[in-house]
Amino acid sequence: MSSEFKKYKIGELYDSSSGLSKGRSDFGFGFPFLTFKEVFNNYFVPDKLINLANTTERERNHCSIKNGDIFITRTSETQHELGMSSVALKDYPEATFNGFTKRLRLKPGIKIKISQKYMGYYLRSSNVRNQILGFSTLTTRSSLNNSMLEKIEIKLPRYEEQVAIADTLFSIDEKIKTNMNINKTLEEISQALFKRWFVDFEFPNENREPYKSSGGEFEESELGLIPIGWKIEKIENCTKLVSRGIAPKYDENSEKRVINQKCIRDGSLNTALSRTHCSNVNEEKKLQFGDVLVNSTGTGTLGRVAQVYEQLENYTVDSHVTIIRPSVKNGLGYMGCLLKNMQPIFEHAATGSTGQTELGREVIKQMKILLPDQRTIERFSEMYHFFCEKMLNSQKDNVVLSNVRDTLLPKLMSGEIRVPVEQEYTQSVDLPMVAEDSEKYSAH
Repeated sequence: MSSEFKKYKIGELYDSSSGLSKGRSDFGFGFPFLTFKEVFNNYFVPDKLINLANTTERERNHCSIKNGDIFITRTSETQHELGMSSVALKDYPEATFNGFTKRLRLKPGIKIKISQKYMGYYLRSSNVRNQILGFSTLTTRSSLNNSMLEKIEIKLPRYEEQVAIADTLFSIDEKIKTNMNINKTLEEISQALFKRWFVDFEFPNENREPYKSSGGEFEESELGLIPIGWKIEKIENCTKLVSRGIAPKYDENSEKRVINQKCIRDGSLNTALSRTHCSNVNEEKKLQFGDVLVNSTGTGTLGRVAQVYEQLENYTVDSHVTIIRPSVKNGLGYMGCLLKNMQPIFEHAATGSTGQTELGREVIKQMKILLPDQRTIERFSEMYHFFCEKMLNSQKDNVVLSNVRDTLLPKLMSGEIRVPVEQEYTQSVDLPMVAEDSEKYSAH
């Protein structure tokens, strides 16, 4: 197997063009639209573009998205968001892309076979990231222009090795995606179970029959009809602590970590996004197993809820997150699921102007919640604990898989580690310009 990697400049292989800058009134309807955020967060363009923009036929032709197109974030307020790439693995009919990104499309007539998946990983490797950060300019915003992009150097092994490298990394990402889908399903099941038990009141009675359908008795409460023997309580009466976190002093050399609002999403806690700090932390603000964390600042993030379901040493939260520490006996699972279901209530309880909204600690403490009988709390918490353990194991697997991928990525792209391939390859001028559906490429 030849060890040769051939070097090219981006400008030798790709044409660059800018996306669309539209007004706010043009979003929310129309045709599929690739956003800055979707480019930044994904090695590959998502299979379905959920955002819409009102675009003309001319805009859709000029700013189209085709199989093999590369999208690069061209401007940002922070350098780490600059030059992040996402590669399209299929055509996106009638879709367009954001003006804060650049599209790279293979030049007509190029005879080099390039794996789209390989480019998706290569452009995220340190080989390219270091070049981009070196080329970028930082004034009020970091930015990349066409001249900078064209100078970026890439190294390509023979096509079969590109495919082998990409398949190795892609298989890891597919496993990560599978684990995420499993967790999403488990979370949906737990929330559906919560609704059946504590909203529809069809929890199993002493005969294991659904309570309401089998003639269970109810009484009036300030939250409406509830089963006999259940109570309504304020959150402050069911907790040991309701408190905001700290204002951290960040320190890369510290072992102490602080959770921020980015760590809390889709009902789960991603500790990989936490940061290290060297601030003093009161004992009560050190995170404990079962703590419920609520994002408490800013439109769009405020109200998101996650529960700590592992032993975290030297972790706390920053001042934009509220810690709710349940005190209900054997009720960590119930309280965690209950507070996740209260996200819309938290959102509507916020005060302040747009972008500056706050969810106050005292507001949370005075909120009323349903407190079932002890037996029902314990039975639900036991089942919820089972779901959470499964989800936590998947999250831990994904951390390991992500670390493996991120360790392999620069080594594979630099040739330090080689992936064996069986078939020898000789470059020919008769090869198509791109491996997958290359004939679809045009100047637009």
